Amino acid sequence: MRVPRLKPIIDIAIPSDFIAESPDDREAVRKIGYLGRGAAIFQVSKIIIYRHKLAGERDRAEFIMKNLQYLATPPYLRKDLFKLDRDLKYAGLLPPLKTPNHAPEGKPQRGEYREGVVVRWDGYFSIIKIGNGVYAKVPRPMPPGARVVVQVDAPTTRDDTYRAHAIPRDRLNIYWGFETEVMDLNSLFSAYDYVILTGREGMSIKDAMDYVRNAMSRDRVLVVFGSPYHGVDEILKAEGMEEVLRKYPFINFIPGQGVETVRTEEAVIAVLSILNLVRYLRGSLP
Repeated sequence: MRVPRLKPIIDIAIPSDFIAESPDDREAVRKIGYLGRGAAIFQVSKIIIYRHKLAGERDRAEFIMKNLQYLATPPYLRKDLFKLDRDLKYAGLLPPLKTPNHAPEGKPQRGEYREGVVVRWDGYFSIIKIGNGVYAKVPRPMPPGARVVVQVDAPTTRDDTYRAHAIPRDRLNIYWGFETEVMDLNSLFSAYDYVILTGREGMSIKDAMDYVRNAMSRDRVLVVFGSPYHGVDEILKAEGMEEVLRKYPFINFIPGQGVETVRTEEAVIAVLSILNLVRYLRGSLP
């Protein structure tokens, strides 16, 4: 499956306490799965889990990150890349993602991209696992355990091995799933062309469409979400970052909501669906 990568590239930032209302880790993992599915549906490139002062003991950044990374990893690589970990006890509850990097089983075709992990260096080639019982040979040394994207060039004399070359993930012109990282809030905003803050206390989306259209004309956009207990505005004020509220639009994407609170994973889908529509109207979608 080759899905063209859409512009702008959208990253999302969620708070480290977004699963704080979950009664147990089973429900927390289900929430993380819904979040990951929503992000992948709308081609999110990166999910950032940001730490903030108001999270306190509810901070579960590492737990969230590990489960999102597990979800985003092709199933045939999970046993190679993840050791036994208490934080992944309920990872089996995560839904199938089936993004383009989750290749179907079977032999790859010439020109196909595959995600893999370096198994060894044989003196001439790096041997990379790119499927269950399927390997690629790349003529350059790479450290064992490294995760890499390859493009298949041709079969070899072995039925299970193919010649291939490595390709940087950021040079792919197709959507390749999302990456995940943890970051402190005060380091979050410096790398982005444009930022959208979301929350119930923001201006109505009806009055903010010019801001949204402007955002969709940029190369890369960050969309920031609040937590179950604190909105983005409260979180920023607690960090002494009121200037961020003045600099970027703070938008309510769900005016007239019929429930008392909108969960973060629900807000992600609601917001990204609107941004995706604007992409479409701008001609970024086929």
